[in-house]
Amino acid sequence: MRRSPLFLCVLLIASSLVSAQTFKVNGRITNNKREPLAFVSIQVKDGNAGTITKEDGTYELELNPGKYDLVVSMVGFLPQVINLIVRNENYVQDIIMEENQSVGLAEVIIRTKLRDRSEEYINNVIRHKDSLLDASGPYSVKVYIRATQEDSFHISKKNKEADTTLPWNNEELSRMSMAEILLRYDQQSAQKSREERLAVTKRGNVDGLFYLSTTEGDLNIYNNLIKIPGISQVPFVSPVSYSGLLAYRFKTIRTERIGKRRIYTISVKPRQLSNATVEGEIMIADSSWVVLHAQFTLPSYHLPEYDYFEVEQDYRFVDSTAWMIDKQTFSYYTKVGKGKKSGQTVVTYNDFELNKQFEKKHFGTELSSTAQQAYEKDSLFWQTYRPAPLSDRELRFIKYKDSLFRATHTRQYLDSIDRVINKVTWGKILFAGQTFNNHDKERRWYLPPATTLYQPLEFGGGRLNLSFAYFKTSKSRKNVSLTTEVSYGFRNHDVNGVIQIKRLYNPFNRGVYNFSIGRRFENIVAGDAWINNLKRSNTYLNNFIDGGHEVELLNGLFLFTEFQLSLRRSVANYKVNPKIDTLFGNTQPVPFEPYNAFYGKFKLEYSPWQRYIREPKEKIIIGSRYPTFFVSMTRGFPRMGGSKVNFSFLEVGMKQTIRLGLIGMSKYSIMTGGFTKQEDLRVVDYKYFPKGDPLWFQNPEITFQALDSTFPLFRRFYEGHFVHEFNGLLINKIPLVKKLKLREIIGAAFLVSREKDLHYVEFFAGLERIIKSPFDPLGKYKIGVYIVRSSANKFLNPIQFKVGFTMWDKVKNKWK
Repeated sequence: MRRSPLFLCVLLIASSLVSAQTFKVNGRITNNKREPLAFVSIQVKDGNAGTITKEDGTYELELNPGKYDLVVSMVGFLPQVINLIVRNENYVQDIIMEENQSVGLAEVIIRTKLRDRSEEYINNVIRHKDSLLDASGPYSVKVYIRATQEDSFHISKKNKEADTTLPWNNEELSRMSMAEILLRYDQQSAQKSREERLAVTKRGNVDGLFYLSTTEGDLNIYNNLIKIPGISQVPFVSPVSYSGLLAYRFKTIRTERIGKRRIYTISVKPRQLSNATVEGEIMIADSSWVVLHAQFTLPSYHLPEYDYFEVEQDYRFVDSTAWMIDKQTFSYYTKVGKGKKSGQTVVTYNDFELNKQFEKKHFGTELSSTAQQAYEKDSLFWQTYRPAPLSDRELRFIKYKDSLFRATHTRQYLDSIDRVINKVTWGKILFAGQTFNNHDKERRWYLPPATTLYQPLEFGGGRLNLSFAYFKTSKSRKNVSLTTEVSYGFRNHDVNGVIQIKRLYNPFNRGVYNFSIGRRFENIVAGDAWINNLKRSNTYLNNFIDGGHEVELLNGLFLFTEFQLSLRRSVANYKVNPKIDTLFGNTQPVPFEPYNAFYGKFKLEYSPWQRYIREPKEKIIIGSRYPTFFVSMTRGFPRMGGSKVNFSFLEVGMKQTIRLGLIGMSKYSIMTGGFTKQEDLRVVDYKYFPKGDPLWFQNPEITFQALDSTFPLFRRFYEGHFVHEFNGLLINKIPLVKKLKLREIIGAAFLVSREKDLHYVEFFAGLERIIKSPFDPLGKYKIGVYIVRSSANKFLNPIQFKVGFTMWDKVKNKWK
């Protein structure tokens, strides 16, 4: 009886585990608020085994079968002894720690640190912070945000030529941008909050400004974790937490008396124990043990868009009831070459309403809302609500921008800008592409550069390609786009082309429809390895008419529909370049009789409790903490339009992005599918699983890296992908390597098919480095090297090394 490599591998692993007789004991340790506790000690009593929890509160031990006493301890909490019996199986033990309210931990610290009592002061703040936070209860507050920025990257000289009467000569003010926001912030708990933006004014290019909404982060130092999703995927350990006592070194650098209070200034510096730490100073008031002021900088290797980021916070006593945040200041900059973009955001909090009662439905999936009136506030309104007057420079900037706005929104000026944009130059014709803009009709035409006219690696040889694009975006955020392309093949004297229209007709429910008609070469196996995409055996000719629609039916529930009539033709009679065949090992095209096919594709996708921001003219989706479930069907309809196909393919699954705090971010997808009907199924409609690319690391969320060949599956299959980004959690603990700003990534994928008796699993690990674009201060890309190992019962699985390159999508705030 033949034993597969996968079977032998599993047998070897199983035998080693049995011989070792060890089993995994793991779990999660939290406080009574279910917040994870990092660096908790778990020791086996009267034994050598032990460990500490990770930043997310998880731990893991390997123990032989038997009876054990686990001693669980951490500074600030009552120690526990957990009686445990390990049998011949893994064991899960979650633990909730109780804070030590009866014994002052300061006494322990005093005995170990006689000269410096900084840890005692920090510990006193930690012991009192729950009562300080609870004193406010649910509350409302008015928040005023003033964000300014100066950009020395791009100083436009061409626009200066448009109208010499404009104040272009003020280079200092032309580099600035500014935004003012007034909002009402309501908070029921750390998980339930909502904002209503009451007034919004923006001047200049505000794309790079930080913190124009409270949804961009919660930087209150009293929180155990400082979360700033607007700029970092990784939250940071707060110094004012029990985990912070182990993650930081503290030192009293100054003691002073202000009135009747003694104020201690404590220096905070990170240890090597944790990767997600800050550095700075904290001012603490004696006896009341509250934070009066905090200043800290964030590590730049967790901030791909910034070289420096500093946070300052001030707290005050409100209504003789609770200590609340009074003011925040964010200072940051980023540098590329000789250019620098620097900014500062000042946030002030006023008009607190403490212990406020909210309606049950007040907090929901809408995190922020802005009415149209908020964008129409005048200078008199801002003079009334500004908590502090503007500086002379800010006043000059506002006057400059307002005068510039009036000047640049005259018909004469806008026409001059169009003339500059529409001016034909050799640089545009050859490299950048030519744009023709009409501001009056809100439309733009684009012609690609001449260097894209000839495409040498197309099927059948070189082709002459002509194309253009048309865009129209109205002030209502509705838009329409038209793209056309036509190409001529020199060897076969054939003409292909595509015309596509796409229309966003409702920015609130993301209602989009599209229509396209065309003739083009397409791949039988989409997403195959690049070397296979060049082979003639993977190509056919498709003449098609296609229409689609997508819309959000309810919050988080999307419906996607598409219909296509295809007239498919073989390319077996096309002339090709024999040298290309030899170079890429091409095989002959797949010959088949011409036929028509009519398709319908339907997909439902639901994300429970999807959170979003409502703007006056659009809905901005933030995402959900829960998995997204989906079901899709592709149906080949016979007889419609002479269609010959008759099949049904059904697929169901789920996917999710999980932010695990300090240990990184995970993404996974699990799905199963198969053909439910195969009366007339053609080769183009098979469900293919492409071969792994031999060199390039492909998108691990949807592809397999190490499949040895491309093959179809017809019956039910099971597929899964998992990716975890550590964001430097492990490697950045090494001092010298930390300067390289590398990030670790691991992942796995599996494919199971009874039809082929296939059991396949792969694992990969890699190091990635984020690099800023030399041309765009906010642009970035990611390069990486990876090692891939797989195991299957049908083919050999050598270790592979690959490289990857990924661009950053600034619009969607994610990697492409």
